[in-house]
Amino acid sequence: MPLNVNGLMLAESKRNVHRIALYAGTKAEELLDPGFWVHVGPQLRTDDRIEVVGFDRQWFGEVMVLEVGKGAAGGARVAYIVGPVALTNEAKIDKPSEHEVRWGGPNGGWRVIRTKDKTVLADMLDSKEAGAAWIAENLKAA
Repeated sequence: MPLNVNGLMLAESKRNVHRIALYAGTKAEELLDPGFWVHVGPQLRTDDRIEVVGFDRQWFGEVMVLEVGKGAAGGARVAYIVGPVALTNEAKIDKPSEHEVRWGGPNGGWRVIRTKDKTVLADMLDSKEAGAAWIAENLKAA
């Protein structure tokens, strides 16, 4: 039997999407306890979705409200529909280097240059590696 024309409706009119960031030490499985939601249960309705971000942004999940309890101590029964998924990415965004080692020609040798203002901090170094060592030593002192 085909879907009745009244069966199609905008999801936004039937559910809300909420977002929470958890406190330190809260585990993903704790959200499955209806008691976890007792203080916000009256604000929820069946089919609402809640985006959940773990403490320190270590994981993400999304739960759907299956049932809302009655009264002040009702809580809510939820189930994960996404995740929880660990939020890790080993690739890090590199910040531009504050210093670089460049060849300054036979009269300058290898140089350490501060990139923001092109100031030469050290010159006449024997090698590019010596420049990198100079930067490491200089940054330790700072």
